[in-house]
Amino acid sequence: METAANMSAGAATVKPLAAACYDNNLVNSQGMFLGDQPLRFSLPLLLVQVSLILTLSAAAHHVLRRLGQCRFVTHMLVGIFLGPSVLGRNPQLRGALFSERGTYILESVSLVALILFLFSMAVKTDLTLLRRPTARALAVGLAGCLVPLAVTLPVFHALSPSLPADLRGSSLLTELAVRLSLSSFPVVADALSELDLLNSELGRVALTASLITDVTSWFLRACFAAAFLITEAKSPVFTAKVLASFATFVLFVAFVARPAGRYIAQKRTPAGDLLSEGSFVVVVIAALLSALVTDVIGFKFMIGPMMLGLALPGGMPIGATMTERLDSFFIALFLPVYMALAGYRTDLAELGLAGGEHEEKFCALELFVALCVAGKMVGCVAAGLFFAMPFREATVLALMLNIRGIVEVAAINNWGDTMKATAEHYSTLTLSMVVITAVVTPLIKLLYDPSGRFARAKRRTLEGAPPNAEIRVLPCLFLEDHAAPLLDLLEASGSSHDAPMSLIVLHLTELIGHAASVLKPHKKSRSGSGGNPTPSDRIVNAFRYFEQQATPGAVTVSPYVAASPYSSMHHDVCLLAHSRKANLILLPFHKSSDGARSTANNAIRAVNRSVLQYAPCSVAILVDHGLAAGSACATASNSTLQRVAMYFLGGADDREALAYVARMVEGGGVAVTVVRLKLRNWVGMGGRDEVRDEEALQAFWLRYSSRDGGERVAYVEQTVEDGEGTASVVRAMSDKFDLVVVGRRGGGEGDDLEGSALTSGLSEWSECPELGVLGDMLASAEFASKVSILVVQQQQHAGTAVDP
Repeated sequence: METAANMSAGAATVKPLAAACYDNNLVNSQGMFLGDQPLRFSLPLLLVQVSLILTLSAAAHHVLRRLGQCRFVTHMLVGIFLGPSVLGRNPQLRGALFSERGTYILESVSLVALILFLFSMAVKTDLTLLRRPTARALAVGLAGCLVPLAVTLPVFHALSPSLPADLRGSSLLTELAVRLSLSSFPVVADALSELDLLNSELGRVALTASLITDVTSWFLRACFAAAFLITEAKSPVFTAKVLASFATFVLFVAFVARPAGRYIAQKRTPAGDLLSEGSFVVVVIAALLSALVTDVIGFKFMIGPMMLGLALPGGMPIGATMTERLDSFFIALFLPVYMALAGYRTDLAELGLAGGEHEEKFCALELFVALCVAGKMVGCVAAGLFFAMPFREATVLALMLNIRGIVEVAAINNWGDTMKATAEHYSTLTLSMVVITAVVTPLIKLLYDPSGRFARAKRRTLEGAPPNAEIRVLPCLFLEDHAAPLLDLLEASGSSHDAPMSLIVLHLTELIGHAASVLKPHKKSRSGSGGNPTPSDRIVNAFRYFEQQATPGAVTVSPYVAASPYSSMHHDVCLLAHSRKANLILLPFHKSSDGARSTANNAIRAVNRSVLQYAPCSVAILVDHGLAAGSACATASNSTLQRVAMYFLGGADDREALAYVARMVEGGGVAVTVVRLKLRNWVGMGGRDEVRDEEALQAFWLRYSSRDGGERVAYVEQTVEDGEGTASVVRAMSDKFDLVVVGRRGGGEGDDLEGSALTSGLSEWSECPELGVLGDMLASAEFASKVSILVVQQQQHAGTAVDP
């Protein structure tokens, strides 16, 4: 028999330190058919516990996410369900599934997951956010930290004589006030990622504010831990050992681990690749050893991984490798166990709701929790209002910074380990963290729609712009291959000193290896200056060359880069279009072909559909069927786009497409044919859109029919019976052109009745509704003519849904 002191995280919070006796040979079972009881053995019991927690968590989250709850709340509620408050009330069930011995092993494994989670989040933390933080983020972070302390600590000293004895003589309330006045960057980043708000305007402010306070708190925490150890010192030699040990660790991280990490990332790993297996193992071992070292020298085990992670370079390849190999398996498997165990140790019977002394302790703790939360809300809202934020947005920002999670639970577990928190305190505080987050996250989803500002923005369309006015185009590129066809299109679009074009080039990449999203002007990378340019460098170089080849003053290029999750990437596109007052967003189609096979990227498709729905300006999707083969910077005389057709059915989108074609005519480099499709025997309803359609066509013809002797502009009317006739005309004519421009005609109010009748029956087999009926037909594999297509949508009403 072997005796093990139950010193795992949080065990002391449930009951006084106790001995757990078990047979150290009971690891692998021989099976129940040979008379063994599998749950008495460590391995079968561990597998059952992990499987049960993960299964219940997945099932609960499937329900709770519809109510706006994050995974932290789900895992904690699952733990409470398994604990003594619900299922654990059955002694037989509790003894079989969560005995002292089984919980001891489970906690040890989950603590390893916590260490690696903190290390991974630290690696992915972008400290460049602290170099030049905005005044608003700095003020919100400091006010949200200082105001709750200024409110809570005086109240604590004023009420100290009347508090229960275990609170009056402990530092628990002071540490609680400090912890709740801070916002944990890993917790806020993880929650905003679940809410798809990482790259929203308020999300970026919240992340910067939380990072400012979090990094400061980690530094102060290390100093306070050193001061505590020094005050406990019995001799100057002990003090010297403490300071020397910590200083040695800091110097090792700064002058050995950091250069080694840079060497592995830049010298040992090819550009664009993940870490090799050997390098990955070295990094993980270093993270575990850093926790061991700081724990051995008397500091908290969490300080080591955080310091080491912050010292290593994030992004590719170390941060990306952590996400790909560590987060997606080990952390995803065992971190929920850590949170579920915290919930498991929460006993609702300890809350003191029945009255007496327990109720007094419960009310005292909840009072200080409420003061901290309210103080943080007031401080953040006041700072936001000072910087002219709307009250609603300031409130949402304060809610974001009040999100609680695993870092707060780890702090509560630590208070239990050090006997600062009793079982009553532990249950009250953990339940408070769950309630705070359970209330805050749905409120954020209810109050904040990052796309709402685009709905209120002034609309900017090509139709409403004067013919020779500067147009601002936002080309979006996901891959380097998207540059050539977009440049060919822009070259054919025409620009001059009198009718300039401003290009706001945006290179979009998936957020990998970083916790915070990025949207910033492009700066040439250091590796690019050394002969190894990044994809962003090569894309920007192509557009810069296009700018140089154009007439002076005709084209200006402003490059940007963005890194964000695909699920919220459209926020970056719409935000940049709104801030730079773009007239048109150019998007590449999600399918590409090399002539032999076609590939599709559904993530790009989802971004395109979201941009169509929320964009504050017109949007065009380019389907490339051969533009990339030409020169990206060809002159007007040898452009790959010589013949352009525009099918006009009627409606706002078609008028916007006609306005874009007019810009191409102004450039004088292409021949344009406008094909007006009309329904036989159609008697017009005299509606506003019909009148505007006719006015737009007449104005186009009057302005350009005599241009260059009438050789470059043609106008054709085709009369058809129905949608099948429309398809026949399109099939017969399209192979004569290099590019076909059509309106998307998404079924909104801008689509007239005649145009709808012209496409009746064609949408039944639509594969890509984001291209509209004609665009989808032209882009389909069955269509004989492989002509490139530009599908244009005029944004009129925000939030117009894109059909699935």
